[in-house]
Amino acid sequence: MTYRFYITDVFTQTRFGGNQLAVLPEASGLTDEQMLQITREFNFSESTFVLPADDVKNTAKVRIFTPGGELPFAGHPNVGTAYVLAKTGAITTAEGENLLTFEEKAGLVPVAASVIKGEPVHCELTAPEGLALGQQFAPGAVAEALHLSVEDVFCDNHAPVEASVGLDFVLVELVSRSALARARGPPRGGRETARRTARRGQGLRGSSLHP
Repeated sequence: MTYRFYITDVFTQTRFGGNQLAVLPEASGLTDEQMLQITREFNFSESTFVLPADDVKNTAKVRIFTPGGELPFAGHPNVGTAYVLAKTGAITTAEGENLLTFEEKAGLVPVAASVIKGEPVHCELTAPEGLALGQQFAPGAVAEALHLSVEDVFCDNHAPVEASVGLDFVLVELVSRSALARARGPPRGGRETARRTARRGQGLRGSSLHP
């Protein structure tokens, strides 16, 4: 069987910029293992597989995979998937704002897709859960995991802490941009991906590191 796929660049208006994403808009029939194999073949940080919704009131079921396995929820895969579905006509959209609802392992994910003159121009999601903070971690253990020294970890505002809005992260504040640039996540199976973003106007830089 042949499956169509689209590659899209999220959080950018420049081709080959932003965050890459592979989207399979009609993924029925694929097994979990096949989805993982396809994701590893693309070797992007995430790929999404779109299936019919379990509840007809919702838009679709979306499964999100990294090369290391499936995620219950993630940000840019939802934005990119909504854009691809609207752009290709896989879903019916109207002029103005369209509310899509994706079924995911973390719960229902609403995505607002804005359409102007028949073209999707903006997608914005709402996380399936509110912010929840979990356990704190020793700075030394976190530094070791990131291949940094303990002096690189800044704890005056908060200790390294687990946080989630549907997908668990450990939030770590570092002392400098130099430390951020040197941070490396623990690879799994020889693969490691990193996302680095900057909010220039507020002087904030961040990085998401995961296998």
